[in-house]
Amino acid sequence: MTEEQISRFFQRIDNLTTEHTPLFGKMNVHQMVCHCTDQIRLAIGTIRAEVYGQVHPEEIIALSRSDKTVPAPKGMGQVEGGGTKPTNLAEDLEILKQHISEFSKLDDNYNFQPHPYFGSYDKKQWKRLTAYHLDDHLKQFNV
Repeated sequence: MTEEQISRFFQRIDNLTTEHTPLFGKMNVHQMVCHCTDQIRLAIGTIRAEVYGQVHPEEIIALSRSDKTVPAPKGMGQVEGGGTKPTNLAEDLEILKQHISEFSKLDDNYNFQPHPYFGSYDKKQWKRLTAYHLDDHLKQFNV
């Protein structure tokens, strides 16, 4: 992600409040913030999904294009009680921004973890997926 992309993400993140309701999906805004942070944690290996298995990227793209919810990897579904538990929204927003900043500065040779669905991913692929994921969830809450 470029500095410009990060800056735009931060502006959008700073606009989130508990008053935001989702345009789609079942997560509340606080769950979404933790979910997005968990996706970065997954990439850098500080957390792991419960199950890893290949899913063809076209399946995920087809779900996304048809405005259907893409299921979270097992153990990561906020609505189901998985993933990092929301605590304080202001703190969790800062944690998300911190993870975005640190993630964007990782060396190209960093040992990124495999994606639970797509398998081996390098920095470029993780950055593209992370930007898409953040954008999609921020749109979910109309910011």
